[in-house]
Amino acid sequence: MSLKYFTGSCSSEGSELSKILKHKHSILVVDDEDAILNAFNRILADEDYEVHTASNGLEALNKLKTAQKPYSIIISDQRMPQMNGVQFFTQAKNIFPDAVRILLTDYADTGTVIDAINKGEVSCYFTKPWHEEELLFHIKQSISKVEVLAENKRLIELIQHKNAEFLELNRTLEERTGKKTSDLFVQAEKLKDSYKKSQIILEGVVKTLSKIVETRDPYTSGHEVQVAKIACEIAKEMELPEEQITAINIAATLHDIGKISVPTEILTKSGLLTDLEREIIKTHCKVARDILVNIEFPYPVGEIIFQHHERMDGSGYPRGLTGDEIVIEARIIGVADVIDAMASYRPYRPALGVDAAIEEIVRFKGIAYDAAVVDAFLKVHKRNFKDRLSQASYH
Repeated sequence: MSLKYFTGSCSSEGSELSKILKHKHSILVVDDEDAILNAFNRILADEDYEVHTASNGLEALNKLKTAQKPYSIIISDQRMPQMNGVQFFTQAKNIFPDAVRILLTDYADTGTVIDAINKGEVSCYFTKPWHEEELLFHIKQSISKVEVLAENKRLIELIQHKNAEFLELNRTLEERTGKKTSDLFVQAEKLKDSYKKSQIILEGVVKTLSKIVETRDPYTSGHEVQVAKIACEIAKEMELPEEQITAINIAATLHDIGKISVPTEILTKSGLLTDLEREIIKTHCKVARDILVNIEFPYPVGEIIFQHHERMDGSGYPRGLTGDEIVIEARIIGVADVIDAMASYRPYRPALGVDAAIEEIVRFKGIAYDAAVVDAFLKVHKRNFKDRLSQASYH
């Protein structure tokens, strides 16, 4: 069997979440060969899943539209009559966007694979034939991913509920402005308490999301926290408002959350990445924005993270923005990210040290990196971090 991931699988935290999210997962398998459908039914017979099958894309789409509950995994063959796998997934993703989509193919054609990523947003693909043990293992990993995302959605809904309570309390306070001062004081205390609870929940979500990435990629453990510290020091040196510094802290702490979509074998690969693997890693900026879009942050956190790999001369990604098209928060996080990443150990190279990182940002100051941001970091480095930064890394 040959298996390639695009949005990857989740790690062991899924097993904990499964205790919370207890329900029977549904899996839809689409293939025009009865032997393949029978094989999946047999392989999954002893698992606690509801397995549904369809012999073509049109039949499968009809099952999706009439489903009583969402599917957790959708598996489809690429070569089928009426419509192929990519065409089917292009429509299926709009019906159940949270389902993990897996493509089956007789051969690994790069064009088809890229088409599947861009149009069908598939998570991974299998080439036939496969080993049953590995197939079952990766299906279970995909279920874990679904459960992690479901828990994330639950936390988002909890925040939204608390925000609604906050707004309702605020409205009630406005209506009661004519009442006694003692009444207003009581309501103000309730409002303050509700706000504190919302902040605690928000901080919990930020830490939980950050921990998920850290757990999947142990080589970058603590990286997001360090980037947040460096970025905030730069922002303070640049005398940015407190609100912007708070936004930078949250965005920096979550700047790599999109790597939840990148398979662990790519994140921890010791050799050079292929062109396709590099393209997969680059998707983490968009994935991060998509994950965070439904959280009502008081700051544009998703957009800041979406831009943190953009560069002043347009050489960055994903949109090739230039100059002031890149928000200042993203420019600061971009420099902080380079500093900590170069100074730290990675599976594909030893730690290069802070001196090498500083040489990099100074060399491309005003070209790839914002000159004012680089100057601010150099002042911070000289004044506050000199002793610690003389070591090989911040850790």
